[in-house]
Amino acid sequence: MTDNNQSENRPFDNNQFQEHDHSQPHTQPFGSPFQPMEPDTEIHKHSGIGIASFVLALVAVLLVVIAIIIAVVGARGLAEDQSLLTELENFASLYGPGQETELGNALMDSEIFGEFIATFLFAGVLMLGSLALAFVGLILGIVSAASRKRKKTFGIIGLVLNGLFMVGTIGLFIATIALGMGSV
Repeated sequence: MTDNNQSENRPFDNNQFQEHDHSQPHTQPFGSPFQPMEPDTEIHKHSGIGIASFVLALVAVLLVVIAIIIAVVGARGLAEDQSLLTELENFASLYGPGQETELGNALMDSEIFGEFIATFLFAGVLMLGSLALAFVGLILGIVSAASRKRKKTFGIIGLVLNGLFMVGTIGLFIATIALGMGSV
């Protein structure tokens, strides 16, 4: 073997690096790691699931506002209606301690008291319905935010609104229960 032959078989020959023309761009079969990505020419549409999540958040808030209005109007009517107060006093005088079941049955048979109970039950059902809508909207927001081929704007807004709504509503229920427990 000659010295010339040994230099050709070396894997890292210094001459090898000097022979490469660096003025030309580097060409590899798989492209250079420093080439910029081609811009995405595909126009993404808004996610239908994300829009649904956003709309469900708005409907849930609207239902709570309606429930609050119904409850306030019912409570105002309860406070202003003297016939209901008179009827409650009559029931209280007729039924003494130990007769709570009979008092409850008599109150439920009363038309005036039944109207107020129905009003408050309807407001409560609206609140629970809005909570259920917010839960569905939260799930749809998560699905929309995870989608790859669609815009995520409405999905993220729906996710945040539904999440805040659920946390606020559950917090309100817990605070109401805690206040009720403290007064007993």
